[in-house]
Amino acid sequence: MKISTLNTKTYPLACDEALATIQKEIEILSLSDCKVLKIIHGYGSKGVGGVIKSELNILLKDLCKQGKILDFVANEKFVEPTAKYKRFTKLYPELILDLDLQNQNPGITLIFLN
Repeated sequence: MKISTLNTKTYPLACDEALATIQKEIEILSLSDCKVLKIIHGYGSKGVGGVIKSELNILLKDLCKQGKILDFVANEKFVEPTAKYKRFTKLYPELILDLDLQNQNPGITLIFLN
């Protein structure tokens, strides 16, 4: 299993462009054997959570309800004692070694694909 990474900070995108890019990446990866998509979206210039992060959460909740993704979690909530951490690191142990995920950076969201 490979963790795919999409960095929306590499090239500045408006929120709607970033969300469209993320949705397209989910569609593409759903046809592959990749099961985890790591989105690097940043956390906003004021440190209180950016627009992309908050809109992404809304989009991902909707995609979960539609059955288009399995689940998602903000990196800062992906910590060892939580049920999601235990579940997904058991399925995908390479997540434990991912350096981006070890610091619980709030500018990252993990998406678990079907």
